[in-house]
Amino acid sequence: MNTKKADMIIDLQYGSTGKGLIAGYLAEKEGYDVCVTANMPNAGHTYIDSKDQKMVHKVLPNGVVSPSCEWAVIGPGAVFSVERLIAELDHLDSLGYSGFRVAIHPNACVLLPRHINGEDHLHTIGSTKQGSAAAMIEKINRRTDPGHCLARNYKDIIPKKADEVLTEGRVEVVSHEDYRMIISCARRILLEGAQGYSLGINQPFWPYATSRECTPARFMSDMMIPLPMLTKVIGVARVHPIRVGGTSGGCYDDQEELTWQKVGQIPELTTVTQRERRVFGFSYRQMNDAIWETQPDEIFLNFCNYDKNKALEIRFNYPDRIRYMGWGPAQKDVEEV
Repeated sequence: MNTKKADMIIDLQYGSTGKGLIAGYLAEKEGYDVCVTANMPNAGHTYIDSKDQKMVHKVLPNGVVSPSCEWAVIGPGAVFSVERLIAELDHLDSLGYSGFRVAIHPNACVLLPRHINGEDHLHTIGSTKQGSAAAMIEKINRRTDPGHCLARNYKDIIPKKADEVLTEGRVEVVSHEDYRMIISCARRILLEGAQGYSLGINQPFWPYATSRECTPARFMSDMMIPLPMLTKVIGVARVHPIRVGGTSGGCYDDQEELTWQKVGQIPELTTVTQRERRVFGFSYRQMNDAIWETQPDEIFLNFCNYDKNKALEIRFNYPDRIRYMGWGPAQKDVEEV
């Protein structure tokens, strides 16, 4: 039944707001049994759990830390590296998170070396050049030869070791029908969006954008979740928004680019490329634009420890939406307000 049972996490700025942190926090607290992503390799989500154990996911949802998690689901809009998936599973096993299975939609894209090699020209827009757009273009072109990149074709395109993992029962490419059955039978679902609202391909910063929109509607489609299942949207923002380093585009007219010295913090590095991030002042215009289009029911305001006074000002301006505030990188640093 398509009953309301799915909570979605989305980013209200340029990415790297702490979606992984609130995903893990809510998972440990709420006990979701199914967690879904449609991630691409240009986004990494970090979580430090209640035992101070750190994990960084580019493929799997951070909600797998839920004590009730039965399924980690990779949606049809995902682009993922099988080798990275194996590495994440191995790390989770070492941390004691091994009680779930992984279901991959047959239309998800497997990341291949040719996709990464096909994005060298994107350096001019600050792209992470991880192969996401090239893989999606191949899918859109409906390439059907034996080397096509859809997950249903994995036996023809992935290394033998990865094939063994996909056939041992822990991870499987499921049918369309089985995918729908997992979603339909779930009791509570956590949907984890990737990247940031302002990076959407239809937003004003194009071409300094990612290869898709970053809104609840787009993620629902990429995860193949019926719209009536959505219970609430949790938007994530930070006191000092960031963009990836290099030529990654401009900002809103009510914010300025800052230096890490001015912010008073050690420079942050991007999770995927390890470039030094660009840092900006808070933009109310950006927040209001994102709220208008994504309609979050609750907001997690993160990196409040960077500027306590600014954090309290932002909370004052959104008293009915800000539900959580983050004062550090770990589960113990999240405060409910």
